[in-house]
Amino acid sequence: MTATATGDWRTRLTDLIADYRSRTPDESKDRYQRARDWQAELDDHGLAAPAWPREVGGLDLALDDLLDYYRITSAAKVPSHPCPLSMILAPTLIAHGTGEQKERFLKPLLRADELWCQGFSEPAAGSDLASLTTRAVRDGDEYVVTGQKIWTSQADRADWIFALVRTTPLEPGTKRSASGISYLLIPMTSPGITVRSLRDISGAAHFAEVFFDDVRVPVANRIGAEGEGWSIMRTSLGHERATAFLADEFRYRNTVDRVFRLVIEQGLADDPLVRQWVADLEIGVQSVAQNGARALAAVLRGQDPGAVASVNRLVKSEFEQRLHALALRATGEAAVLDSRADGACDGGRWTYGYLMSRATTIGAGTAEIQRNTIAEKVLGLPSSRGEHVDESSAVAAGEPMAVADDDERELRAALAGALKSAVDPAHLLDRSRAIDSSDAGLWSDLVGFGLPALHVPAEGGGAGADVRLLCAAVEECAKVIAPVPLLPTVVAASILHAAGAAEALSAVATGTVIVPASLPTGPAWGRPGASSPAWNGTSLTGEQRLVQGAPVASSFIVPAQQDGRPVLILVDGEPETVTVTAQQAFDRSSTVGTVRFDAAPGTVLTEGDAVETVAARVRPIALLAHGADAVGVAARAVALAVDWAGQREQFGHAIGSFQAVSHRIADAAVALEGARNQVLGVAATVDEGVVQGADLDCAVDLAVASALDAAITATESCIQVLGGIGFTWEHPAHLLLRRARSIAVLAGGADTLRDRAATHLLSTKT
Repeated sequence: MTATATGDWRTRLTDLIADYRSRTPDESKDRYQRARDWQAELDDHGLAAPAWPREVGGLDLALDDLLDYYRITSAAKVPSHPCPLSMILAPTLIAHGTGEQKERFLKPLLRADELWCQGFSEPAAGSDLASLTTRAVRDGDEYVVTGQKIWTSQADRADWIFALVRTTPLEPGTKRSASGISYLLIPMTSPGITVRSLRDISGAAHFAEVFFDDVRVPVANRIGAEGEGWSIMRTSLGHERATAFLADEFRYRNTVDRVFRLVIEQGLADDPLVRQWVADLEIGVQSVAQNGARALAAVLRGQDPGAVASVNRLVKSEFEQRLHALALRATGEAAVLDSRADGACDGGRWTYGYLMSRATTIGAGTAEIQRNTIAEKVLGLPSSRGEHVDESSAVAAGEPMAVADDDERELRAALAGALKSAVDPAHLLDRSRAIDSSDAGLWSDLVGFGLPALHVPAEGGGAGADVRLLCAAVEECAKVIAPVPLLPTVVAASILHAAGAAEALSAVATGTVIVPASLPTGPAWGRPGASSPAWNGTSLTGEQRLVQGAPVASSFIVPAQQDGRPVLILVDGEPETVTVTAQQAFDRSSTVGTVRFDAAPGTVLTEGDAVETVAARVRPIALLAHGADAVGVAARAVALAVDWAGQREQFGHAIGSFQAVSHRIADAAVALEGARNQVLGVAATVDEGVVQGADLDCAVDLAVASALDAAITATESCIQVLGGIGFTWEHPAHLLLRRARSIAVLAGGADTLRDRAATHLLSTKT
């Protein structure tokens, strides 16, 4: 298929879908057969394989185009491929199959002319596949296969099975080994194969046992070299966890929206607890989407998506369980009915789904095994089984598991290098340190990097970078607990740019510390109230009790009132008219003070309705910057916990080998990665302007809530893992906890952000 033939895929796809949806469904065929027919029709038009290389009949679409493809097909609700397992085998064939194997299997696989099942798990080798015992003994040009597979989906209707078999026997006394395993393609009609259905807890029979009794399989049906099945299997699972999650984003979107409508129909939209659950589900959708996009980007660059894919596998499985738990809650009294009962809600969809969701944390490796994988393979913690851990694939603890592009990678590397030795936590822990202290030298260095006006366009006096890179920079500074007024000045730069205050913005860009007297992170910013300072046209009078960065600020941006109208004032911090009383901040890396304005002269930046216009433009950036700071704090906490768990020993073993410890760290790392990807993903939409208004505010609220929770989870877990040493003043772990809690307050609190987002989400589903 040529490039010209694939270039107009959107038009051809939308036209084909429109034609399909205009037809009267053929009721003589069941849903399964209709899905097979649709898949064949897609293939007839060259539209069935969006991610496959063109040389094997695919469209070879880039990441953005793949997202569009799945968005279009999901929105149209056309049938998906009736055999998802085929899409696990396909990338393995493409990467490792011979020309003859590709020619033989890919086309019927794509068209669903032939259906596949997966033969990996065995009765004594479920999550631990390396202990499988199904044997394949070479006999000339054939293998003779003997053994058993279990939990085999669609085995009763599959034409073929792709199976892992042991072609080299285990050494005497050895119970498991990843070597000596081969990857075979076996016809299900082969003599000696017996399929026995297994009924699951829902009452249906989705799985089966498959028995092999001297089944003869041609050697030509082996994928790759003999004994290399384990590494080849990783291709299957890696692509499963990357490409599948991309499509899952849109499938989940439809399901979650359906649950939201159920919540509204049942009159639960005003229940504050339910709204927290609603927001949590939306965060889950976004986490799956952002993690999946990064994993697929790695695949498209020819890289192993293992780290992000492992994280997303766990996120997805537990998300599905939370989704169906809320749905079951929303069905009300109908939840006492079985899915087959006449009065079951939505035809029993949610009771059935709740039961089936219990398998998501079991199949393809249990949630506990996934946590082991993350702890050992991703974070490099010691094995709970006493095995050697290959740290070559491990990601530096706390660092991004995937970086979007070279600009982000270079910025992070440059800042990390400059900050590495610039901050000594001992200075922050010095109890004689002045409460109004800030590191002027470090601040000068950061200004040299373009902070805090990194995200302001060059014509406005900034560095011209995008908000996503600003968030990456803020994260790097937070990792070292930088004692500088970065966040308030980032917000100030955003306000000044939005208000068109070029001269003041230029001062901030060159290092002058200007801070807002209050943060526009909530909807009430700028609205006159009893406590708002008063502006009489020439001077400002009033008090702002807690102002971040006040003790080191040269000027203040103050939302005030004049005759009941909002007005935004820039006030120089002159001693005669402005009094700053420093207070001991809970976060020892920041400064906070009470500011009193006594007829202080100032400059009007904007007034009236324009004050809220400025706030609306600044609020997403201000919140995302705080979210990025929380991500940086979480990253440092995870790094400290991993380092300590790898070296500290108890009972003769590194504490990181105990699953209670490693799983707690893994959970913190999963929360961190999801939050980071959401913050950066939403920041990218701010840059592109693809999401605006209330929808953007909702996305920001959810991303930042995720980051705040991740920071608190990671810092509290860090102290727990460190044990007694983590509870001492001298260890910097409590500095991270202090900063995490303070950032949560400044951003308005995760619960408040979730409630605000859920209210918006539910309002759009009525």
